[in-house]
Parts: sequence; C-alpha cells; structure tokens
Amino acid sequence: MIASPTLFVIGLVLLVVAVLLLNWASSRNLKDVAIGAALGAAWTLLWRRQRPGIPEEVTSRYDEVRSQDSHLDRAKVVAGYAAKHFIAQLASLAGLILFALALVFGALGLFWR
Repeated sequence: MIASPTLFVIGLVLLVVAVLLLNWASSRNLKDVAIGAALGAAWTLLWRRQRPGIPEEVTSRYDEVRSQDSHLDRAKVVAGYAAKHFIAQLASLAGLILFALALVFGALGLFWR
C-alpha cells in the first residue's frame, strides 16, 4: 500500500520528465554522438567483419556544414551545434537532478506517513 499517493505520483511525473529530458539531451550532445559512432563502428568491425563507415549522424552534420556557401555561414552552423551541445549539457545535468528528486519523492511516497 502506498503511504502517500500524492508524493508517489509527483515522483513518477518527475521520473518521466527526467527520462524525456535525458533522451532529448543525448541526441544533441556531440560527445554522445561521437561515442555512439565509435561504438557502432566497433560493433560493425567485430561482429559483421566489415570495415565500418562513417555513421549517418556524423556525415549529415558534416555535410550540412560543408554545404554552406561562405565561411561565415559555416561558422554560424558550427556555433549552432556548439550552442546545442552546451544546452544539452545543462539539460542532462537537470535530468540527473530530476531523476534523483524522483527517487526521493517516490521513496517518500511509499514509506512516509
């Protein structure tokens, strides 16, 4: 039996928000994209015995930068990626904090009377 359903529901809502925030941040974090590309290349090399290519996520970003006409436009695209990466770092930190709060509220909802 749940001791405090309100606190438990708050914990569940915080957990859902934290997971969504972490998922959003991981797709915009350049470090996560690079790690995913390296792991995908290693998987292809080890299990399929094929030479790995450059993943689509990396090539699409590279092609977007290269398709710009001037150096200023290229710099704007790269600055946009850097800004998204910075915001993703903040969002992942906020997601981790929300995850910890969700655990606290869930435990309080279960055990605190």
